[in-house]
Amino acid sequence: MSKQKKLIRDDINFLEFPSWVSSKKRNITVYTIQKEHGKYEIISSLGLPKHPDKIVIYFLLHKLYSENSFRTCTLATTRYEIAKGISDGNRPGKQVYDRIMVALKRWKAIFIYFEGVFFDDSGYSRRGFSIIDEFVLNEETGKLTIRFNDTYIRQLKETTFCKMIDFEQYKRLRKTISARLYEILVKNFKERSCWSIGLQNLAEKLTFEKRADAKNYYASDVLGYIRSGVNEINKKTELSMNFEYDKDNAVCTFKKIKIQKEKFVPAKEVRKQKKKEDESAKLISYYLQKFEEMPIEEQEETMRLIAMDPFLPTLDRELQIYIFLARVDKQMAKYYKDLEREDLA
Repeated sequence: MSKQKKLIRDDINFLEFPSWVSSKKRNITVYTIQKEHGKYEIISSLGLPKHPDKIVIYFLLHKLYSENSFRTCTLATTRYEIAKGISDGNRPGKQVYDRIMVALKRWKAIFIYFEGVFFDDSGYSRRGFSIIDEFVLNEETGKLTIRFNDTYIRQLKETTFCKMIDFEQYKRLRKTISARLYEILVKNFKERSCWSIGLQNLAEKLTFEKRADAKNYYASDVLGYIRSGVNEINKKTELSMNFEYDKDNAVCTFKKIKIQKEKFVPAKEVRKQKKKEDESAKLISYYLQKFEEMPIEEQEETMRLIAMDPFLPTLDRELQIYIFLARVDKQMAKYYKDLEREDLA
């Protein structure tokens, strides 16, 4: 794990509440979290920022902070410098350059509103923030000038309620859920090593989507992604934790631990994990074979439904197919079981 740190100073209010969403829907323009004493809202006519957009803005904030400690709001860079900074070493192409411009457009368009839930030295207040006021790309020279919003940068500079984010660790997190969970945990582990939260509240902070017409989140829809996020955070960052879920009370608990990552995982857990991996591999192989045997029309319809799911598109294609088809089988089994009960009645 690299010792080099690229630090970003971030206000805990911007870590506690999401400035981007994990949803795969293209045109989510508003996301609201309602609290007893107020609400949080992020709004954009162009669609709310996603995980790749957050990586771009974090790189830019790191550069602005490292160059002048937020003494100015204006940053001079190039798309090549940004692409190189956010990539995993691959040579950036036109697609990456275009994606950077999409990110800038989204951050230029959003408005963040705290109604009675923004906390600082003077207590709770109502606050509104924009992120980027202006950006200019010189097509001939390639120079990219970005002017951040003065109020936003002043808040990051002057706040006493802040946390330093290591950009190099953050960008290693490839899963959307891991990145958003990391932001939440970094904030909540600031002055404690154990943190508990209700599943419903956590799912809202993670910007999960409820099932159609559902009043609450389904634990089965959320827990797998949380565990997956914890595993990636444990593997790829300096933050290490255990995760527990109290089913009776629907409470999630994260306990910060100190370990040597390369030596972690007790032998007995390795054996259990190996057994689970073997069983999972067989199931994945079975459902992939089942998918390949479907008519082309059914395959296309399956992939269309997967793309509409709020979480499946974040996974590898094989896992998408496996989870979707296994879910269908489970639903059908329940359907026939219900029919059988009706017949017996």
